[in-house]
Parts: sequence; structure tokens; C-alpha cells
Amino acid sequence: MEYKFRFWLTKENRKVFGEGPLKLLKKVEELGSLRQAAISMEMSYSKAWKIIKNIEEELQTPILERSIGGKKGGGSTITKEARDFIHKYEIFKSNIEAKIEEEIQNFFKN
Repeated sequence: MEYKFRFWLTKENRKVFGEGPLKLLKKVEELGSLRQAAISMEMSYSKAWKIIKNIEEELQTPILERSIGGKKGGGSTITKEARDFIHKYEIFKSNIEAKIEEEIQNFFKN
């Protein structure tokens, strides 16, 4: 038997952060561009932008540093605050996963 679960952070019944936004931020960091991150995830730029805007509003801190145009073109990088949040989220997720695995094992003990 296989067991799966998902969780995300919510505020007032609205999703704020989960696996999708995490992957988007990691892609921005990898590719240096929100547009390229969205393309790589087969997501519209407007949807990616909406996700970023929502996270920034809910966390009340900028999570992307944006540069516009110029000789090398524009781009985006994640902020130190975003990196810190990602790190804390991944620790939190790992702890939750370990606890769920422990509970599954306890549930099926003879």
C-alpha cells in the first residue's frame, strides 16, 4: 500500500505557500528569471506573477528582486528573506513528513 499527503500554508482559507510556489521560487533562483521559470513549469507568466504577488502580500516582504532591461536584459533573483523562508519551510516539511511516516507505522503495527 502507498500513502500520499499534501500540505500547504494557508491564511483565511487562501493558499499562501506549498509545493508549487516552492518549485517556482527554486526555478527563479536557478534560471534568473520569473518568465523563464514559468515557461519551464508550463505556466503562464501572469499566473507566476500572481503567485509571487500573493506570497509577498501574505508574508509582507519582497521575495523577488527584479531588474528591468539593460544590456543583458532583465531578470529576477530571490531575496535573502525568500531563501530564509524556503529553508524554514523545507525543515518544517521534513519534520511533518517524518511524523506522518511514524504515525503510519504506528497505525499498521500488529
